[in-house]
Amino acid sequence: MALRFLATDLDGTLLTSAKTITPYSQQVLIEAQRRGLTIILASGRPLCSILPYARQLELDKHHGYIIAFNGSLVWDCAAARAVREQTIPLSIIPELAHAVHDDFRIHGYKGDDIIVQGTPDDWSRYIARANKMPLIQVEDFTAAITDPQHKCIITGSPRKLWHLERRIKKQFQNSLDAFRSESFLLEVVPKGIDKAIALRLLLSMVGGTTDELFCCGDGYNDLNMMRLAGVSCATRNAKLPVKRAASFTTESNDRDGVATAVMQYF
Repeated sequence: MALRFLATDLDGTLLTSAKTITPYSQQVLIEAQRRGLTIILASGRPLCSILPYARQLELDKHHGYIIAFNGSLVWDCAAARAVREQTIPLSIIPELAHAVHDDFRIHGYKGDDIIVQGTPDDWSRYIARANKMPLIQVEDFTAAITDPQHKCIITGSPRKLWHLERRIKKQFQNSLDAFRSESFLLEVVPKGIDKAIALRLLLSMVGGTTDELFCCGDGYNDLNMMRLAGVSCATRNAKLPVKRAASFTTESNDRDGVATAVMQYF
């Protein structure tokens, strides 16, 4: 069956290490859309951090989509509206914040700002730089967060974060999921949120099938969507489990890996 949909991760996959889309990749992906390919940007980033890349690739003109916050928000670029949305209720935020002790930093979102409880650590600053969003320090996270959250991020040393991940999964097993997108980043999302689940729902809405889906990724949070796709590729810089799950490996994110794969298949 012909491949009609491309779902690609951003950081470490489509974006270079400088967090840019190269002119070559931009040209290839715009031309692929003109020939009928539907592009879906699937990322853990918040929507406001993905929209500039969507505009650069002209997703609004070619009826592309965004899957933000690892799947808790699905955005129709042409209609400029959410077609699916799920959030962490405000009622859970105090208990979640209490579960995160001083060895870690918990982050949430307020408008276009990132909220962090306590003094930001190096990983907090990394998140802010990568997303090009202001980082606001607060002493009372629960009081500062006034809207339901699509996700919260917890940063800390990888070994300690592994234990916290297990504890949060157990404590919030009926309401939240937790997984690491990087060794130092623990993402906490509403129960049942995953890029693959969001992709499956989106495909059903637009009359597509998983056999028609081509996925590109590099990180642990890309694994399920790679397994879902009819064809998948990992960038050369991807984590080893992602390479093993992929149909093939393309060039690295700094060498137009996604564009190379698109040229090969489309």
